[in-house]
Amino acid sequence: MKTTTVNISDRELLERCSSGNNSGYSLLYQRYSKAVFNSIFRIVNDREDAEDLLQEVFLKAFSEIKSLKNTDSFGGWIKRIAINHSLTFLRKKKIYFAEIDDDKMLDINDDELEEKLALEFRIEELQNAIAELPLQIRTIVNLLLFEDMSQEEVAKSLNIPHGTVRSYYHRAKKKIFEKITQKSENERSA
Repeated sequence: MKTTTVNISDRELLERCSSGNNSGYSLLYQRYSKAVFNSIFRIVNDREDAEDLLQEVFLKAFSEIKSLKNTDSFGGWIKRIAINHSLTFLRKKKIYFAEIDDDKMLDINDDELEEKLALEFRIEELQNAIAELPLQIRTIVNLLLFEDMSQEEVAKSLNIPHGTVRSYYHRAKKKIFEKITQKSENERSA
């Protein structure tokens, strides 16, 4: 049965939904729920909240499915709903993003830092370091790195200035580098 569902396009599944065939909804959920959950979880960092939000996102998407203009972009459309819904959830929890001044940015070469991170450390260590960041910074990093959003898109989504996104991201890279370097040094000396 799995091989037949893999060959069904999103367009066909959406047509099933339009005609009242519930299998379209079910198969779309099976196809996208894991990726959508991962996007939500990286933002809210709580499994129970992420599971609740996942259900809300699919309910919203399925109730507004007729508004989807390009049937070939369902995956991107539902991920955008998930990201917006997750950010709204954070705002309701009174988590806000503050503007910071560019003059508080640190003097480290971005290219040098990115090279060191890419060359010296594994993804799991990177994800653990990201998980330890404060929520606002972690959210920005996750949107930039894992949701492949531009700094401008993140700024617009969070309703903060582009410079603030850039500053938070710069600080995050420095903190991640410090945590991973410290862990590496501790392992060498042990």
